[in-house]
Amino acid sequence: MNDKETGLTAKSTFEAMLRSQLIATIAVAVIAFVISGMNASLSAIAGGLSVILAAFIASKVAISKRKDAASVLGSMLKAELIKIVLIILFLFITIKGFKELVPWALIIGLAAAAIISGAAMSKRNEHLKI
Repeated sequence: MNDKETGLTAKSTFEAMLRSQLIATIAVAVIAFVISGMNASLSAIAGGLSVILAAFIASKVAISKRKDAASVLGSMLKAELIKIVLIILFLFITIKGFKELVPWALIIGLAAAAIISGAAMSKRNEHLKI
């Protein structure tokens, strides 16, 4: 998909979203480190990376080769389901494996990445009709 006026593609939109999520996760991790130390920082990174990795994998599914509305919608819904399942899986692994987990930092890292992804997509969608 490509917007002929701006030259934006769905791929560049997803890349911008992932970049924004990474920046937000790093910012939360730095703040968590200042407030509560290394374990809080690592917890925030784990929360943010859960969303970032899931979104990255889902973005590969979301880009449909076919242009009809049903195919695009189906790809987007499948990608969203994959993203949600992967986030749950990554969080489960983190909670079970990271004994020094700081719950508030994990949740804020996850929320920051999730909120930023929605904001980045809606901002870019003003220019790209996907």
